[in-house]
Amino acid sequence: MSREVSLMLMASLVAVELLVYYLSKTSQSFRERLTRLGLTSQPGVLLLDVGGRVGPRAVGKSVRYPLLALSLGSLALSAYLFYSILLGYVAELLASLSRGVEAPQSPLVPIVPGITLSLDILPPLLVAIGIGLVVHEASHMLAAVANGVPVESWGVGLALIFPVAYVRTSEEVFSRSGLFVKASVLGAGVAANLVLGLLSLSLVGAVAQPLSTYLEGPHVLIVGVDQDMPAGRSGLRWPAVLEQINGTAIDSLERLRSVLNASLDGAAVFRFRVRPLVGTGLCGYYTSSEDVEEYLVVRTAEDAERYGYRVGISVAPAAYVFSSRTPPYMLYASCQLQLLYIVNVSLAVVNSAPLLVTDGGRLLSELLKRVRAQRLDGAIQWTTLALTALVVALGLVQALSR
Repeated sequence: MSREVSLMLMASLVAVELLVYYLSKTSQSFRERLTRLGLTSQPGVLLLDVGGRVGPRAVGKSVRYPLLALSLGSLALSAYLFYSILLGYVAELLASLSRGVEAPQSPLVPIVPGITLSLDILPPLLVAIGIGLVVHEASHMLAAVANGVPVESWGVGLALIFPVAYVRTSEEVFSRSGLFVKASVLGAGVAANLVLGLLSLSLVGAVAQPLSTYLEGPHVLIVGVDQDMPAGRSGLRWPAVLEQINGTAIDSLERLRSVLNASLDGAAVFRFRVRPLVGTGLCGYYTSSEDVEEYLVVRTAEDAERYGYRVGISVAPAAYVFSSRTPPYMLYASCQLQLLYIVNVSLAVVNSAPLLVTDGGRLLSELLKRVRAQRLDGAIQWTTLALTALVVALGLVQALSR
């Protein structure tokens, strides 16, 4: 699917969501029809109730106490990771400003398809996000009913182009519950995401072993071509494996330089033998094709005087690529598991942070309300939110200025 078609489909999906919201606000009959279908519409959001009320279940302390310990431990670990990342970057940023150097790369970059994220990787990423959110919300539901808090409804939906999941607990019962019950319920989603993330990471290693048998190399990869220099004028395609120049096998950067340096005293013609690389659209993986292409790269005396031995190619030395025989399902499994790891750990870290609407924010509010420190709660959460917004904004600006 082309970039233009992908962007058009995403824009159409958002337009439909906005149209449904508009109709739900302006037409009572349309709103009633949505209600009968179990749909709820908000600006850019569509939610579908999948299940109704789930009553509390009687479970013993042998279940509730380990669940509480897991929830609290996961919240503490994830919050530590969040502040380590956030405050560590802020310290680096202040140091760079004091030295007058370029700001370091932000660790928090928003997902903007086609801008901060390749469209090729969007489908497996959406799958990972969907799985992560379903697991997160399902864990909230299980923890709630195990601690005597009924669930009114639960379901799935879309927020712009991203999948979402939700659980509506009985707010009346939840608000009357003790602090330990609230901590257990709020931290369950974070714990589930951490567990799923670590499980995905372990499975990545299991897939990597058989996948490594399909690696070819070492190679010198052509990863860029300057159109104004000799290689660009020859029409050389990239990315590609650079196999030979004038019959000499190129398996290292040193070999490449020695061949190009052999005739610097005047004009020269180089016969490049390359194998194009085929992007899989998964996590930046490339497979080598069976096709072989040859190009005549003509370096004039003027080029030699101006550029030296360089002919206008950017290379990645000693790189390994997957062979054309690599099973696509193995590449997909590796990519999907990596994204599951990244997404679930990210969900755990972000949800543990005190950011007003997150699980960590709600638990901090409950805790400080018990000691009548609401002002401290507000100061912590708004300060954290402001710093997070700053770091995310810098990440977006850096991505746009690449």
